[in-house]
Amino acid sequence: MPGLLLRDIAHLVTFDADDRELRDVDLRIAGGRVAEIGQLQPAPGEEVVNASGLLVLPGMINAHQHLYQVGLRCIAELERATLETWLSGLGQLCMRWWRDGYFTPESVAALARAGMVESLLCGVTTIADQHYFFPGGVTAPYIEATIEAAREVGIRLHAGRGTMTMGHRDGGMAPDETCQTIDEVVRHSSELISEYHDPDPMARIRIHLAPCGPHVDHPELYAIFAELAAEHPGVGLHTHLYEQIDTEFCRQRYGRTPWQVIGEAGWHRDTTWLAHMVDAPVAEVADYAAAGVGLVHLIAPDLRMGFGLASVREWLEEGCTVGFGTTGSASNDGCNQLGDLRVAALAHRLSSADPDRWLSVRELLAMATRGSAHCLGRTALGVIEPGAAADLAAWDITSVDRVGVHDPVAGLLMTGLSDRAELVTVAGEVVVRDGRCVSADEETVAAGAHAALPPPA
Repeated sequence: MPGLLLRDIAHLVTFDADDRELRDVDLRIAGGRVAEIGQLQPAPGEEVVNASGLLVLPGMINAHQHLYQVGLRCIAELERATLETWLSGLGQLCMRWWRDGYFTPESVAALARAGMVESLLCGVTTIADQHYFFPGGVTAPYIEATIEAAREVGIRLHAGRGTMTMGHRDGGMAPDETCQTIDEVVRHSSELISEYHDPDPMARIRIHLAPCGPHVDHPELYAIFAELAAEHPGVGLHTHLYEQIDTEFCRQRYGRTPWQVIGEAGWHRDTTWLAHMVDAPVAEVADYAAAGVGLVHLIAPDLRMGFGLASVREWLEEGCTVGFGTTGSASNDGCNQLGDLRVAALAHRLSSADPDRWLSVRELLAMATRGSAHCLGRTALGVIEPGAAADLAAWDITSVDRVGVHDPVAGLLMTGLSDRAELVTVAGEVVVRDGRCVSADEETVAAGAHAALPPPA
């Protein structure tokens, strides 16, 4: 792979240990990694990109996503619905699609491909997906198809083997027709690890074990997954927690908090990251930090469901590892992580009358890069420094919609007619150039995803 030199970068945000920001600097990529930063001269055969009008960041990492939900945006009857109503409506629609032959590995791959291209275009270079929906309890190759789509598009993927194992007949909250046995889940999870998981620090594909939540999964499964992950370096543990619906469930069924329930199953470890955490007790936050678990903030779906604001400032103050994500499009209506960061920058100003406690743009961008990388156990990602993965995202700061911006980093979130990145690289390969995806044809991907959906009712 030929080298790449970004010349005269207008503003480079490294998110390294010193949080360095550099101006009018060059960056060399070689062998899929950042090779040098400084005042550099082109090398023979190296592609040179004029970056004099660009703001460059590490590629963002979406630490919690459900890619199959790209086909479930803006459902009219669920526009204003609380979580239980939304979950029931979503499940019924997906089951109907499955019975009518529209929920297949091929359709899941087509929808995931669209979500991946959308993600690349807004500067996301790694996605942690969680596929937990297996209608009829059948292990069809939905995750395998999603992995192949990621390979085609050129994005990094942490493919989560999601689960629902505790249905209504067992006292859980999942529809029985969507549940699988623990034995089947473990069998398939082991198969995915053997076939696809790559523990290399520069891996394109990794597998993580991702039960949907304590309200729909047996504690026994959490314990088995903890043991399975411990046997395979780089396999992480991920679940929804404190999503409101599981809080009361755990109190009534187990007499414990959700955090205590997963702790008894061996999940209080630094290979675990947790999504939502909207009603987590503040008194537990120090325990999250001590255990080294990652916490993923999901502002748009949390607001969409009426959850309110998670206690992100308290997480940061206690020293927690904090990442950022979008969750699935059924509750987010998009894969645009940059747009969600803008929402977070504004929404968290309601959490305190003290402006010093509001989340800053740089704190939020650090969550979406370095923080998410640490959640996933990927310290070579989410940072720009020699030896790190050459996953970069760059935006034009000279356009008419950014006239008058004094701080280009704040301007990235607070201004702009579009969140499209100008340039994106994954492992040094250009996947977005001049604001267009070049690793996959946008129109073809969109047409394929539209064709995979059932006709409008």
